[in-house]
Amino acid sequence: MKKIIRNLLLLSLALISAVMVMSCNSTKNLPSADEGISKDQGQFWTSNVYVVTEEGSAANTTNIAFGVNHATGHIKAYPSDESGPMAKHVRAVSGSVYGTDYTFEGSYEDGELRNESVTSTSTDSYLDNGDGTITDTSTGLMWMATDSSDAMDWKDALAYCENLDYAGYTDWKLPDVKELQSLLDYSGTYPAIDADYFTCIEFSEDNPYYYYWTSTSAYFSFQDPTYYYAWYVAFGYAVGNDGEDSHGAGGVRFSPKYTESSAFLEGGDNMINSVRAVRIDSRYYDAAESKVVSTGQDSSYDGDGQVIAPEVGEDYYGQDATYSTVDFDFTDNGDGTVTDNNTGLIWEVVPSDEHMSISEAEEYCENLELAGITDWRVPTAEELFSISDFSSGWPYLDEDYFEFPAASEFAPPQGGGPQG
Repeated sequence: MKKIIRNLLLLSLALISAVMVMSCNSTKNLPSADEGISKDQGQFWTSNVYVVTEEGSAANTTNIAFGVNHATGHIKAYPSDESGPMAKHVRAVSGSVYGTDYTFEGSYEDGELRNESVTSTSTDSYLDNGDGTITDTSTGLMWMATDSSDAMDWKDALAYCENLDYAGYTDWKLPDVKELQSLLDYSGTYPAIDADYFTCIEFSEDNPYYYYWTSTSAYFSFQDPTYYYAWYVAFGYAVGNDGEDSHGAGGVRFSPKYTESSAFLEGGDNMINSVRAVRIDSRYYDAAESKVVSTGQDSSYDGDGQVIAPEVGEDYYGQDATYSTVDFDFTDNGDGTVTDNNTGLIWEVVPSDEHMSISEAEEYCENLELAGITDWRVPTAEELFSISDFSSGWPYLDEDYFEFPAASEFAPPQGGGPQG
C-alpha cells in the first residue's frame, strides 16, 4: 500500500510539473512592475575584488569586483568603478571576518591593472590527510583533493557521488552550493581554488572552464516556477556566449540539468560539468552536518520539476534536501540590525538605496553609524552568500529579516534572463 501511495504522489507531481512547464514555455514575457524584486534591487557589492591576471581575464582590462545578487541568487563579477544606474548597492556587515577574506589595493592605469598588494586576513584551515583528501577544519568538510576527471550531467553527478568509494570512504555526496562556494579562492589564483591542496582536471571540450556541479536546484522566475536548473560554481572563467570571461573566475551560476532540456538558456551555460565530492569529517564536527549554513532547500527535484524525495539507489538521490545542515538562525535586534547567530555577524536590515561604485560602498560603510555600531564594512562574498536562502528563489533572501532597496525606474523586475 505504501508503494502504491508513493507512486500516486509521484504521478501527481509529474502531472503538475508538466502543466507548469507548458505554462512557463508559453509565457516568457516580463512580469508587471508589481510582481517582485528586480535584478537591480538584488545586486550587492562584496569586498572581493577580481584580481586574476591569467590570459583572458576580464580583470586585465577593467576594474572588477564580485557581487551577490539576492534577487537571482548568483555571484557575479561587475565593473567596480561604475557610478549611477549601472552601479550596485551595499548591505553593511559588522563582526569578525567569516570565511576567507581578501583585501585588495590597486589601480587601473594605461590599460593595465596594477596589483599593488593582495593580502589575506584568513588563516590556513586546510589539512592534507595524505590519502587524496583535504579537510577544511573551519567547516568540518572533507573534500576530494582531485576531481571526477570526467564531466557529466546533473543526474549522473549525483549518482557518481552516491556510488563513490574513495580513500576508504563510501559516504560521499555532491556538495550543496554554499559548501562548494566555500572552496573559492578570490586571491587571484587560477583556477580559483587553493592549488597547494586541490587540483582541477581541465576538459578541453566538455568543460574547459572548470565548472563544478552542486546538489542545489535553481529557480528562475515567476515565469519559470519549476526547478529544472541546478547551480554550479565556476572555478574558471564564467564565460558568455562569445567564450570570453564575463562573470569572473569565482562566479556562481546555474544551467539546465541535462543537454536535451527545454529550459531557457543564457550565454555561457554548460550542462556537462565536473564533480568534486565531499563528506562530513566527523573528527571535527557532528557527523550529521557541516558548519556551513543551510541553503534552506528542503524539496527534491529531477531535471524538470519537483518530485517525491528519491530513495537510496534511485535517480536524483543525494541532492541538497537529502542532507541535514545548519538551519538559519536570525535575530531581529529591533534597531535596524539583524544578528546571524550561526556566524556571529550583524547585518544592516535596510541596505543602501543609492547605486554605488565599490569605493563609494566602502566609504558608505566606513561612515555608517547604526544601532551604536561604527565598525561597519563591505561583506566578503562568502559572508554575503551565507545569508542567501534557496528554499524558494527570487528573491534568495528571507524578507522577514532583510529588506531590499527601493525599485529603480530604469530596472524592470526580473528582466533579462536567468543569469544575475
